[in-house]
Amino acid sequence: MAIDLKVLRYVEAVARHGSFTKAAEELRIAQPALSIAIKKLETELDVVLFARKARHVVASPEAELLLLRASRIFDEVALAREEIQAAAELKIGELKIGFPPMYGQIYFPSLFAEFHRKYPAITITAMEGSADSVRKLLDAGAIDVGMLENRRIPGGWESVEVGRDETVLCVSIGNRLASKKFIEPKDLEGLPMAVFDSTFLQRSVLEELCKAAGVKFQLVLQSNHAPTIQHAVANDIGAATLLRSIVQADKRIVTLSFRPHLRFRFSLCWRHEKNLTKASRTFIDFARDRFRGYGSVD
Repeated sequence: MAIDLKVLRYVEAVARHGSFTKAAEELRIAQPALSIAIKKLETELDVVLFARKARHVVASPEAELLLLRASRIFDEVALAREEIQAAAELKIGELKIGFPPMYGQIYFPSLFAEFHRKYPAITITAMEGSADSVRKLLDAGAIDVGMLENRRIPGGWESVEVGRDETVLCVSIGNRLASKKFIEPKDLEGLPMAVFDSTFLQRSVLEELCKAAGVKFQLVLQSNHAPTIQHAVANDIGAATLLRSIVQADKRIVTLSFRPHLRFRFSLCWRHEKNLTKASRTFIDFARDRFRGYGSVD
C-alpha cells in the first residue's frame, strides 16, 4: 500500500495544530476534504490516527509512529529538492570522463582548467586509456562520457564530434627520413619504431597500413604512454605515429604526412540509454566550443 506524501503532510499539520480547522486553513484546502483524506488513510491502515476532543484533536500512538517516519521522509524530500536544484544550477555535480593519452597530454589539462574556472563546484574524475579501455569504462558505468575516434564508437551510442587531427610519422631531426616531404607505406619497411600497444587505434591503423602494402616495421619499443613514445622519437630510438597537433611544437621532431593522409575524427560519446547529468551535458557543450578548430584538418 502506498501512502500519499500529501496526506502525510495533512496528518502532520493536524497533529501540530491539534485542529482540523486550523490545519485546513494552513494547507488552504476545505476542512471536509481534509477530514475525508485522513479518514481514508485511517481505513487503509486500519487504525485511528486522531482522538477527537471537545475543542481539539490528539494524535494517537499510531499517528505518533507514522509522524516519526514522516518527519524523516519530509527531510529527505526537502534535501532531494535542494540537491536537484543545486545540480540544475550547477552548484554541485560530478563529471566522469575517459580519453586517449594523446588528448590527455595536451587538450584536456587546459580544457579542465577553463571548465573549472567557470564551474568550480563540479568535481572532475578523469581517466586515461586506450579506446578499448574507455569503451569498457563506459559499458561498466564507471564514466559518463568518453573521447573516442569515430571508428571506435559502437553503433547506437550518442556522440558529438569535437575535433579532427592528422596522424603523422614522427622522426628525429637526424633520421634518414627527415628530409622527405611525405611518407608512403613502403618507407616503413624495416623502420625501427616505437608504437602503442595493440589496444590502441594508432597501432591498429599502422599495422593495417603495413599489411596492405606488404611491409613490416621493426618494433623497438612498445608503450601505452604517449610522452614515452614522443621521447623515444626525439632521442632517435625509433619513429612513431602520433597526432600532428601533439608534436608540432616539438623542435626535436620532424612530422611527415602519409600519402594518402591519415585523418582522425574524435567525438565525445556516451551510451544511448544512459541519462546524462546536467554537469556532463554542460561539459559536452563546453568542450565542443573549446575544441572547435583544435588540430583540425581538411
